[in-house]
Amino acid sequence: MNTADRLFGTLIWVLGVLAVTGVTHIVAILATPALAGKDTYAWVAAMAKPEQLAVQPIAQPGKQLVPFADPAIVQAVCPFDLSHGGLRLHADVEQDGFLALSFHTPNGKLFYALTDSAAHEGRMDIVLLTAEQLEAVEADDDEENPSQDLRLLAPTPRGFVSVNALAALPGEREEAEQRVKSVSCGAEPITED
Repeated sequence: MNTADRLFGTLIWVLGVLAVTGVTHIVAILATPALAGKDTYAWVAAMAKPEQLAVQPIAQPGKQLVPFADPAIVQAVCPFDLSHGGLRLHADVEQDGFLALSFHTPNGKLFYALTDSAAHEGRMDIVLLTAEQLEAVEADDDEENPSQDLRLLAPTPRGFVSVNALAALPGEREEAEQRVKSVSCGAEPITED
């Protein structure tokens, strides 16, 4: 066997390995969601009931619910299902301390976020709605006395809200936890005509 034949044989072997590796990689990527079994919403719903805020325990190495959780952040989640009505969140915001809310689709994709700096007169009132619910709510609006609620359009009927407060020092954790617990998360009845 001459050098050219060996080189050609090696080239064919390398191309074959690359083809098998590439196909395996593509199949693994496409199969991962089906094999994973749970989306982020299912994981969050296992920790909290829909339309109820659940504060997450302190992050501990090896026992974290959220990977790479920051121990300086107090976090709570509120899963939602808008198939039977909207979701209302309310928070009375203090001058000091940091509070942030982020809204996610069932697979965890962020679609809206805001901090306590968005508060109006020390309050945050947010109503999360589907497109049909938003139309119904807007049809009932009083032009003389407009709503002060921030109305958000959810891209999907299910998802979750993450509420976060900063405890810059370990001694501030209890205060940050109280800020998170002060946020109410509940169903918002919608009257559709």
